[in-house]
Amino acid sequence: MALANTQGGAVYFGVDDNGDIVGLQDTEKTFQTLTHICRDRCIPPVSPVLEQYTVNGLDLIVLRVKPELNRQKPYRTAGGRFYIRVGKDKQDATGRELVRIAQAAGELHYDESPVVGAGLEALSLPAFAAYHERQFGMSVDAHLEQSGLDLPGLLRNLRLVHNLDGELTLTVAGVLVFGETPQRWLPQSRLSAVAFAGNDEDSDIWDRREITGRLPDIIEDTRLFLERNIRMPAREEGFRREDLALYDRKALGEAVVNAVAHRDYSLSGSQIRLFLFENRVEVRSPGRLPNSVTLDNIKLGVHAERNRAIATLLTQLGYMSAIGTGVPRLIIRLSRLVSGREPEFALVGEELRVRIWAREGLQ
Repeated sequence: MALANTQGGAVYFGVDDNGDIVGLQDTEKTFQTLTHICRDRCIPPVSPVLEQYTVNGLDLIVLRVKPELNRQKPYRTAGGRFYIRVGKDKQDATGRELVRIAQAAGELHYDESPVVGAGLEALSLPAFAAYHERQFGMSVDAHLEQSGLDLPGLLRNLRLVHNLDGELTLTVAGVLVFGETPQRWLPQSRLSAVAFAGNDEDSDIWDRREITGRLPDIIEDTRLFLERNIRMPAREEGFRREDLALYDRKALGEAVVNAVAHRDYSLSGSQIRLFLFENRVEVRSPGRLPNSVTLDNIKLGVHAERNRAIATLLTQLGYMSAIGTGVPRLIIRLSRLVSGREPEFALVGEELRVRIWAREGLQ
């Protein structure tokens, strides 16, 4: 159960606590018992892979729990307890951990939940009006007059508000995209950008900025930060001067937009971090990969929307493509054309780190 609720793993039967093989007396009975536990004592049932081995005449069984076979998270015991794996131990999941498990499985979209205290007064009417004009081709007032709706009704139809204990409350997506001061309610939604003089974090800092505001503002201000701090080397040939870009701008933009759109906003103590080094750009996004996405298939364009509402709004505002192929088409292909190196994707703790390398020989 704990393995199914986290990243999977294996349990060995017929091996003692010191790692020595001691063997099983009745492998058939052990198979039946494990199958029964996974099927009848786990809700929903866990689908294991059972393997039998014989080593030096001793029988052992390995029960493997693979994430790709167990996607109906969260799993609980027949007694109603939710376990997770932490190091070598299992622990009861906290409420926040259960939310993250459900998010990762695609069963819950945190960005559609209400932000307690953020009523309609937290909405920026100019920001919402600009979006509405772009999306529907008419002003908010014209839409309300034509439809007979009031503003709260329109916001409910767009799933940007909830009725929370009789009070209209903006959703996480509503606050982040249309809020007056999003970081008042969700301080983790900022982006920390740092430009270093060298190739590691011990280097001198050229520029540093805490980028705040609505998500479209964060995307635009991050673009300006990169343009201000990325040098443009040139090659002189006779009387001609040819500028040579260190990075593909579309690739950098896609990496930033993906981080803003897909990070885990329920992680309250973590912001997106962008590090500009002499030889690379790193975008570090809070949250592990959602649902069926892995470090291998993300390069092929496989994606799962952790933040369905945010992704929809950013697509409608022109920051994202609805076809979901930005990683292989823009980040990987265009970066490789410039630098000759493929970007690196890695999970570091609770962060997804994307490294895009600069054109070599010009730093």
